Amino acid sequence: MNEQWKEWEGQTVNRKYHLRQLLGSTDHSAVFLTQLIAPPSRDAVLKFVSADTPGSDARLSLWNHAAQLSHKNLLRVYDSGRCAMDGRNLLYIVAERAEENLGEILPQRALSAEEARDILDSALDVLVFLHAKGLAHGHLKPSNLLATQDCLKLSADNLESLGITTRLFRTQDIYDAPELPAAPRTAKSDVWSLGVTLVEALTQRPPEFPMSQNADPMLPSELPELFRDIVQHSLRRRPEQRWAVAEIAARLNPAPLAAAAVAAASSSPVAAATPSSIPLAPEPAIPLAKPTSTAATPARRPVSAPKSRPSSISDYIIPLLLGTAVFFGLIFALPRLFSYRNSSASTQSAATLVPAPAPKPAKPAGTQGTAAPEDKSTAESAEPEQSIKHADPVAASAPAAPTSLTAEQPDSVFTKSAITMEGRGEVLDQVLPQASAKALATIQGTVRIVVKVEVDPAGNVTDASLDTPGPSCYFSGLAEKAARRWKFSGAEAGGHGVPSGWQIRFEFVSSGVHAYPKQIAP
Repeated sequence: MNEQWKEWEGQTVNRKYHLRQLLGSTDHSAVFLTQLIAPPSRDAVLKFVSADTPGSDARLSLWNHAAQLSHKNLLRVYDSGRCAMDGRNLLYIVAERAEENLGEILPQRALSAEEARDILDSALDVLVFLHAKGLAHGHLKPSNLLATQDCLKLSADNLESLGITTRLFRTQDIYDAPELPAAPRTAKSDVWSLGVTLVEALTQRPPEFPMSQNADPMLPSELPELFRDIVQHSLRRRPEQRWAVAEIAARLNPAPLAAAAVAAASSSPVAAATPSSIPLAPEPAIPLAKPTSTAATPARRPVSAPKSRPSSISDYIIPLLLGTAVFFGLIFALPRLFSYRNSSASTQSAATLVPAPAPKPAKPAGTQGTAAPEDKSTAESAEPEQSIKHADPVAASAPAAPTSLTAEQPDSVFTKSAITMEGRGEVLDQVLPQASAKALATIQGTVRIVVKVEVDPAGNVTDASLDTPGPSCYFSGLAEKAARRWKFSGAEAGGHGVPSGWQIRFEFVSSGVHAYPKQIAP
């Protein structure tokens, strides 16, 4: 059959798709390189499977459904249908072309723990999306984890409906959960496939399966502790004993749970707090009194009684001259004193319109965040009238970022506590994208990504979307995930909590990541 697939190169499917090159084949399927005719013209892949098997109508229906799905980590489906080639009835699906797949990389090297974490994070994200649509991936394995423009994507041609028992029209392999095909497919079936794939990605070989049908697979000893824990709970032969996708995500990224615990603890006046959970004070700490050193204090000499002497006329003239000098000094000083007080009052009145920038606290050693470059010079040279003219009321309410998060200050040099302004919230907890050092090293200049988040009255992020996605799908995905884990104080209007909207600008540079939050509503 493989020779017959090769002979189809150069033919056209339904007068739409020219089969340019055979990319791969099995006994029951083949994949060809083709090209989309509709503008913009671009490369795509076309996959054939037999249409003479039971369930082909259901397969075509799932492909049509896949064409309606949109997720950054799911390979895009352009078209699907039926055709006949050399007397054979076939189903075909046309999908986005990937640059490479994990199955091509693993024979050369295993993935690092950091790379495996990034892949697992993206795979969990798209699995949550599919399971919410009532779908399972169906056959998660290294060759179905693909890369397109630095973005990991899962294939979409093996999708199955959850809760339905379906026949496998291919040879069952180690990536198929042991309960299949006898039992209905569930989300836990994908968890099994994910566990096998994760072991193979980190060790270049799948787990070993014991002879006993009831025993769980044996895991390689070199697995890192984090991934060993995830795999052990994913490769349980009984589906009810496996972790759910949400449990794997919580084990992989426990930071949101820790942040919630810190936020809950901070509401109690006696709860312990960490330095990173406490907002910086607007002014540096000043000691109430300078301590005196007893060693540096000279010993006091005994005071002797003053010697008495007879009074003279100079004892009366000197006080008289001093009193006269004080009198004339007051005459000249009083007008200046009143002028100074009037000037101080006018300056204070102007200062109440636009708050002056708070003194910036010194950063602790090891902090990587840097303030916006214009902060210091503008804050020192701006007059009150200039401050009123150039003040940005939205940027003025943005709070200073905690130094422990290496986030920079807002663009505006004017800051004010959000609690004092109607409708203003403030950032309580910032989470920076955890980009790999290898990915950051590829950046030349700055990659800017803006994420828009919706916040409920309690300060929780309810939705996040890319406002400015930037050039990299990898960095965009990290920015969106990080933004969903931010925590805000609820905005208020009329004494009641109201929803709010924020823009978070993430800037990726080779040395790290910085964040600039800005409230845009209300």
